Amino acid sequence: MKGDDWMGVLVIGGIIVAALFGGIKGGSSGSSGGLFDIQNSNPTPSTPQSQAEIEYKIRETQYQVENLKRQVQAEEDKKNNSQYFGLVKLGFVNRTTNPSQEYITMQASFSAGTPILVTGWTVKSLATNVSMTIPKGAYLFFTGMVNAEQDIYLEKGETLYLISGVSPVGASFKSNKCSGYLNQFQTFAPYLNSNCPLPRNENLTSIPRTVNNDACFDYIDRFPMCRIQTESLPINWSYECNNFIYNKINYPSCVETHKNDKDFYGAEWRVYLRRTESIWKTSREEIVLYDNVGKVVDTLKY
Repeated sequence: MKGDDWMGVLVIGGIIVAALFGGIKGGSSGSSGGLFDIQNSNPTPSTPQSQAEIEYKIRETQYQVENLKRQVQAEEDKKNNSQYFGLVKLGFVNRTTNPSQEYITMQASFSAGTPILVTGWTVKSLATNVSMTIPKGAYLFFTGMVNAEQDIYLEKGETLYLISGVSPVGASFKSNKCSGYLNQFQTFAPYLNSNCPLPRNENLTSIPRTVNNDACFDYIDRFPMCRIQTESLPINWSYECNNFIYNKINYPSCVETHKNDKDFYGAEWRVYLRRTESIWKTSREEIVLYDNVGKVVDTLKY
């Protein structure tokens, strides 16, 4: 038994002794208050406590012992907890047998002072003993190419969706103000935020302001956000108008135009574990998040 454990036992023992015997008084008012009358050198029985008094002291002792146990457990937890305990929380599990729709949410606290590196952390099911490591992701996702992936850092207030299945676009990525375009031809769970810049607010100076283009400008004014043109346009609109609609209203052009905006990046990551089957139980599950040195960051039970 460790020294700290012995100390706990001694303290508990002391509490019990003090509670049960500390209140027993001597039988003579002139005595020293001990179990025997020292002055008369004759044993003097102490005045017995009432049953109610004893029961009260027992209950009080039990409460103090339980409180001490909680304090000891809290100290043990501190030793096992990560330095990021309380700074990153597991929030929600979308429970389903479909791996493309199964995900866990992790959120960095708004009190986190610096970005937190989460690549290399582990999520583990205590029910099945299955564990998964958080991979890297593309900070800025590009379509039509293999994306370079780097370590993922969570800024304060940011959310990471850890999705069991395969990425619809082939990579894990951080959201941005153009990501909504990706919803048109791929299915994401949860749905990506569709709040792209409106086409009518983009630079339209390349389109001649002629009578023939009035209908084109009206069309652009009504054009929805986060959508690309999929139908043929009227042949009497100018080349510049058609070129703008076909080639400027899409994800790659939006990224090129807005990637240096201060508000370009969103506050969430979509990170894929590339599994072909679900990971987490739909009930009676306990998921633990460990940091890169194996200490507990957070636990989620359901």
